This record gives sequence, structure tokens and C-alpha cells, in this order.
Amino acid sequence: MSPMSAGSHHYAEYGAIALLGITMIVVVFVMMAIVRLITRVVGRIPNTDAKRQTYECGEQPIGQAWFRFNNRFYLVAILFLVFDVEIALLMPVLSHYTTFLSEGSGGAALAKIGIFAGTLALGLVYAVAKGDIRWDRTIRIDQGDRTDV
Repeated sequence: MSPMSAGSHHYAEYGAIALLGITMIVVVFVMMAIVRLITRVVGRIPNTDAKRQTYECGEQPIGQAWFRFNNRFYLVAILFLVFDVEIALLMPVLSHYTTFLSEGSGGAALAKIGIFAGTLALGLVYAVAKGDIRWDRTIRIDQGDRTDV
């Protein structure tokens, strides 16, 4: 086997991945075209301005789509993601915990798990103490923070 054929075999795997990716993209666009053909041409569904309007749960949209919203949604989403990622990171460790026990390092693994989960729990305690999770929280402006405009 020549060095040239060994190298070309290595790149052939990338070609197979690229071919699979191109095939997936083509299949998606063909399926979209088929659905458009069936719904718009065969089904004679008109493409009117009312069909292109934003749907707001049966209500007429009012105002612009760009507006300021309460940042409590952001804080709750971030807290959810932190604990969701925590579970995702702990699951592989917890599934092998019996292996750690059989090797005699179960106590060290449990301590590391406790430190990791405890650090995130302290973050949750801090967020609760600040009132970031309360929905009925009022915004307090301290005298030192007040700016007259």
C-alpha cells in the first residue's frame, strides 16, 4: 500500500460525511418544495397579506415587535440553564459512582460532587436572597443610585 493511497483513504471519510450533509440539505429542500407545491398550488391556498401577518394567539398584533420586557424572564431562564447544565454534568459522574466506590475513591468523588453542587446552590441562595425569583418584586431606587434627568 503506497503512502498516497493511505492518505486518500483518510480524506475519503470526510467525503462521505460531506456527501451525507449535502444529501440531508437536498432532502430538506425537496420536502419543503413538495409541501409548498401541495399547499399553495394543488390546494390553491392564496398567499395573501393576512396569511403573512404575525400570529399572536388569535389577537391582532399591537405595536412594534421590538419592546423592552421584564428582565426577570432572563434571570429565571439563566437559573434554569445553570441547574439544567448541572444535571447534565452530574449524570455521567453519578452513573459511574459505583466504579468510584469499588476503586476506593467514592468519598473523594462524593466530596467533589458536593463542592460542585454546593457552589451552584450558593448561587441559587444568593439569587433568592436578592429577590431575583420573586415575580411581584418592586424596583427600589436607593438615594445613592438616583440620577435626576
